[in-house]
Amino acid sequence: MESCVITESLFGVVGDHGNSLMIYDTDSIVLRHQIHVGQVIRSFQFTHNNAKEVVVVTKDQRVRFYSLSRFEGLFLKELTSCHREGVSGIDLSQNGGFMITGGDDNLLKLWDTDAQKTVPYWF
Repeated sequence: MESCVITESLFGVVGDHGNSLMIYDTDSIVLRHQIHVGQVIRSFQFTHNNAKEVVVVTKDQRVRFYSLSRFEGLFLKELTSCHREGVSGIDLSQNGGFMITGGDDNLLKLWDTDAQKTVPYWF
């Protein structure tokens, strides 16, 4: 196990090989979702809308969004080549409409996730 993120009702753990995410119920410790990402996971975060989605950052510089509507997760979309080098971290706004990414290229980028854009806002 590499990392763990907890919400009020769920917590997630990255698997031993780093390419899968197991999500458990915090009350019963029952496995609710198992998502095979296919790439090494650097970090992940539940969205703020009742943890119905999870955002995963992979070692191959992608940010992937998964719905938790099915056990194996439902792939929604991905942002590719977000940074010139790897994406080192993400954070989501309280309403889930915006996301900020930090990269190994020493840049921070703000994304409008509601608008389905694949380019960040620039300041």
